Amino acid sequence: MINMFENNRLIDKLVFLNESNKNESVTINFYSWVHIIYGVIIFYGRKSEEEASYIINNTPMFTTPPKNFMEACMLGHEDEYYWGMVMSHGDRYFEKGFTRTAPDDYYEWEEGYIRDHQLEINTLVFND
Repeated sequence: MINMFENNRLIDKLVFLNESNKNESVTINFYSWVHIIYGVIIFYGRKSEEEASYIINNTPMFTTPPKNFMEACMLGHEDEYYWGMVMSHGDRYFEKGFTRTAPDDYYEWEEGYIRDHQLEINTLVFND
């Protein structure tokens, strides 16, 4: 794997409070989220490690952690499969022979990827 994950801004357990409701917060495991997308780009997007690293390293959404509650929530608006495929093949990736939604084996693949790379199981955790 390319050294992009040595960036100290890619960390897990970032907690953001909702300014409108102090009893509500979100924890984003940003390192794990980016790492899973990297895996999707390679496995499902059929890109090389070098291509995947280039995509990750040149996309601010993946190199700069969210700064507040709303930014963190927006990252979870779509699943990691979606983000990986859009970054690999563009918004209309499904017109290029890829499934629009995560394939049937995706969750099994993701579980193994998380285990093999010692990532957090949940990338976004909402607390209210």
